[in-house]
Amino acid sequence: MKTKEFFSVWKQVFSNWRYVFLMIIIALIFYSFNVFIASYNSLVSFYIQFGFIGIIKLFPSFFIGFKETIFLHSFISLLLISVLLGMLFSLILYKTKMIKSSSGKTFGFFGTTGIFLGILAPGCIACGVGLLSVFGISAAVLSSLPFEGLELSLLAIGILSFSTYKITGDINKGIVCEIPSKK
Repeated sequence: MKTKEFFSVWKQVFSNWRYVFLMIIIALIFYSFNVFIASYNSLVSFYIQFGFIGIIKLFPSFFIGFKETIFLHSFISLLLISVLLGMLFSLILYKTKMIKSSSGKTFGFFGTTGIFLGILAPGCIACGVGLLSVFGISAAVLSSLPFEGLELSLLAIGILSFSTYKITGDINKGIVCEIPSKK
């Protein structure tokens, strides 16, 4: 697919404010989820002293200041994963509405793998490791990797980028049934 066609599809999809809104909401939810995981211990201790309203008042400070608590490359990879995830969901919804039923074919393995890796290790190793800590994989294990876990974030970005490219190509084709030709 040519670059011009690629951006034409994005223009077509994201000229509708609903898809832009969905992309932003998904990206913010994913980013917030990562801030919450990284700040969980602080939020729990703050909850004990000040209650739920105190957490609601404190969380925006964690949300805005999160970039100061992690490495720059981790913050950039988290932002990229968040935006790509939001874009992918918007494009999938557009494609689904375009054909009036969910195909599942395009999103399938690559989209699920990219989202899974993005959730597992979205930021830096020292600040929470995403959901990997839930599975018993500690920061010590990931910090032994050559790039301290950044390779997982880059893999997630690559897979989400490929999934976004693939769904964009499918939207560009339109509703087409591919029938294999007999040779």
